[in-house]
Amino acid sequence: MSELLLLAPELLVLTGALVALFADRVTTHPRAAAHIGAPLALVAAVVAAVIGTRGGIFAGMLSLDGMAVFARIGIAALLAVWLRWVSGRGTGSERSAEAVALAMLSAVGGMLMVSARDLIVLFISLELSTMPAYVLMGYRRDDARGLEGALKYFLLSMLTSLIMLYGLSFAYGISGSTAFGDLGVVDSGTLGQLAVAFVLVGLFAKLSAAPFHYWTPDAYAGAPASSVAYVSTVPKIAGVVALAQLVAAFTDNGGTVVPVLVAGSLLSMLVGNLAAYPQTDLRRLMAYSGVAHSGYILLAVASGRAGAVAAVFYVVAYAVPSMAIMLLGSEEGTALDDLSGLAARRPAVAWASVVWLLSLVGIPPMVGFFGKLTMFTAALDSGLLWLVIVAVSMSVISAGYYFRVLRAVFFGERADACCATRSPAAAVAYAALTLATLALGILASPVLELFGLRL
Repeated sequence: MSELLLLAPELLVLTGALVALFADRVTTHPRAAAHIGAPLALVAAVVAAVIGTRGGIFAGMLSLDGMAVFARIGIAALLAVWLRWVSGRGTGSERSAEAVALAMLSAVGGMLMVSARDLIVLFISLELSTMPAYVLMGYRRDDARGLEGALKYFLLSMLTSLIMLYGLSFAYGISGSTAFGDLGVVDSGTLGQLAVAFVLVGLFAKLSAAPFHYWTPDAYAGAPASSVAYVSTVPKIAGVVALAQLVAAFTDNGGTVVPVLVAGSLLSMLVGNLAAYPQTDLRRLMAYSGVAHSGYILLAVASGRAGAVAAVFYVVAYAVPSMAIMLLGSEEGTALDDLSGLAARRPAVAWASVVWLLSLVGIPPMVGFFGKLTMFTAALDSGLLWLVIVAVSMSVISAGYYFRVLRAVFFGERADACCATRSPAAAVAYAALTLATLALGILASPVLELFGLRL
């Protein structure tokens, strides 16, 4: 098979992005781009599964190993669900074709990033994944609050990207190569330790991990909830895979990586879970929730190969229910009081939200439970008992603010009788996300074994 054909999933998504950019030239349908993009993204996920693992391609700059294949399928599938939801929204004044194009371009960058095994390819694909997100977060040009949040996101992200690029230049200077396989000599000596620290700064910011999380609450609170649903989930999958691969490369020789990951994990779990409690806006609550979940993921990545696999599985497990919750917030309103009485208005969606939120807490048989179980087990095996105790405690504490959402859904009273515009497309999206939350939990081991991964 030609190496270019192995990138067929990325080419399909790129085609959809180009079609979306020029959709208004050939049709007046306000959702034509989403209607075309959703099936293309779904086909891309299927093609990625059919191609499977292929090892190194393009002189080893890309590698389709099990971790990359699992992640690229997850990215394409979640993109398809998000586009399906967008295709059912009202006609409104929002520029949906542009949003579809930006999301699909971001997904192309993410799908390339999970396969990157070269520093240059990694950085270019990382920026391709995040730059469209800047625009999505500030999509409403007449919303000063949204523009402020997007500007904070842009400035901090660009600053940390430059710091990361500085670290990558050190890594290249020490190793004399941009290939991941040659980076084992980097994490030794003062200059090498600085290189590792600078690279981790950039990746921490992409994952909204503490202490580089400050952009997250304001950016999420000001952005449209539908944009948050995408930006807070799909790019994070690619970021976790990149982090896992770089940590594996750096830890061949040296000890800077693990202490930094442990410190970031502890801080993220504490800040994220404790700061989420007083929030009354769903977007801010989910922003701090994302910080906390980044802490769990950093704990797993610090635990070696088994932990890295568990982290990649868990970031997908986190992304599925998190996207569903934010899409619901886009329809109903993002204040917790806006969800009051949802059980009476939309009982099926209300009970689906139970599945999503319990998964984020880590209750079986939802996927979040099995994801956390595998991460914490890997951390125990690597000797991080004290940090696992903190993580388990924080998971229990997180139930408090997730159950606040459920309390509003089932026991709150909404004064007005207004309800969101419902569509078959949204129903399909919610059903797919709910089924994935349950199925990935019940079939966690068989699913990963299909890609040659072992938890």
